[in-house]
Amino acid sequence: MMKHIKHLIIVIAVFTLLACAGTTTQSETSPGTSLSRQGLAQHPGDLQYAERKIEIPDAGQYRYQLDSGNVAYIVPDHSLPLVVINVQSRAGRYLLGAGDAGLANLTARMMRDGGTRAMSPEDLDEKLEFLATSVNVSIGNTSSSASMDSLSSNLDESLDLLFDVIAEPRFDSERLEIRKNEFIEAMKRRNDDTRTIERRVFDELRFGPDSYRSLQATAAEIEAIDKARMQALAARVFASPNLVISVNGDVEPEAVIASLNREIARLKRDVELPDIPATANPAAAGLYGVNKDDVPQTRVRMFHPGPRRGDPQEFAIKVMNDILGGGGFTSRITKRIRSDEGLAYSAGSAYPLGIYYPGVYLVYFQSKNKSVPEASKIALEEIARIQAEPVSEQELNTARQAVISVLNERYSNAAKKAAAFATDDLQGTPANYWKNYEENTAAVSIADVQKAARNHLHPDELRILLTGKLAEASEGDGENSDIETVTGLKMQRIPLKDPLTLEPLPLN
Repeated sequence: MMKHIKHLIIVIAVFTLLACAGTTTQSETSPGTSLSRQGLAQHPGDLQYAERKIEIPDAGQYRYQLDSGNVAYIVPDHSLPLVVINVQSRAGRYLLGAGDAGLANLTARMMRDGGTRAMSPEDLDEKLEFLATSVNVSIGNTSSSASMDSLSSNLDESLDLLFDVIAEPRFDSERLEIRKNEFIEAMKRRNDDTRTIERRVFDELRFGPDSYRSLQATAAEIEAIDKARMQALAARVFASPNLVISVNGDVEPEAVIASLNREIARLKRDVELPDIPATANPAAAGLYGVNKDDVPQTRVRMFHPGPRRGDPQEFAIKVMNDILGGGGFTSRITKRIRSDEGLAYSAGSAYPLGIYYPGVYLVYFQSKNKSVPEASKIALEEIARIQAEPVSEQELNTARQAVISVLNERYSNAAKKAAAFATDDLQGTPANYWKNYEENTAAVSIADVQKAARNHLHPDELRILLTGKLAEASEGDGENSDIETVTGLKMQRIPLKDPLTLEPLPLN
């Protein structure tokens, strides 16, 4: 609470000063000066807009090579006395095997909550609160992060604490038992919500049950995690030279570089990482269902593997998907299922291209149980239509602008710039990718959209997953065909799993 109060006071004070500095007094404007004489339009039709120009900053101007071989991107911003530092690593859950499910999440939580070599968990919490500093740690699938935000006046002390957490985590035994119990209590609710069930089964169908992306921990595996295993993982994840650091805020680059060089020297060095697995083992195309009888709505995902970034039709795919289901209320799937037929509140599609492994085409919606076949039929019709018929010029123009619009926010402030530079470095984004993004998108034609739809939408390869009350969702409302007739597929039932042992439960 103290941290938020301090930050709020600073923000209010700064904006008050800015407001006072920008106020026009009566003496500065003559009493008889009208709004029109000050150059303001008298009618909306008279408004004139400056030509839109998207500036793509050169990441190289903000890039610094550290003594350790790691990289830092530093974007100064002196508008507020705040600093954000994010230490990102190229290591992630892909390093772990089947017996280590749960180790990454618990390690990340305990790095922050378990104290440091010199400070108990309680002392660390109190010190961070006093400094109005927050520290967070996460270990993801293909990268990890330890971040800090603080007042610039406390930067040196806060940075020391961040690297205490990274380099010298205590993994306090008493706090560890508390966190283990919390994890296990959360696991008991795994089957309570169709959202978590759907996400879990979707990963298994997309990547295969043995993929690091699909592994789930049992209660016994959580109980078996000890301090030594967490220490080994933490040291490997946050080791040189596998780090990309982003800094933004009230800093001078030379001073930050000196501090980072000093702090990084505390970390383990020369840790080599294996390549991130580039393949997946998806389930066969088909209709799959997970039953949960006590819900009025069923969640549906239709998906198949897609290309990786760099595909020759990448930008046509982006525009095509925006028209089909990714463009909100104006897109076809959303408009027909949600707006025209009222079958679902949320409906749409996505087509993220893969970075390290294949991408995925995804149609999603949540509908009343008995409306599932009808909504599914509409989605399949729209996939077929965009392959068979050219899109309109208006749809094309709207979609191209929507795809280009991501650039408006990507570099809109120092924080976003620093994050974008670091992410591109971690993911190996080509140097000219964003510089050519607008041009490549604007060049997409109607013919390109249809070609992308024909080449990269595969209705016969869809994996269709229903999560909900299958008896009603399969049958429909009695007026339209059942789900097996709509899809031409036989339902394959997937059992729920015991939340603590992950053993399959009897089908109900």
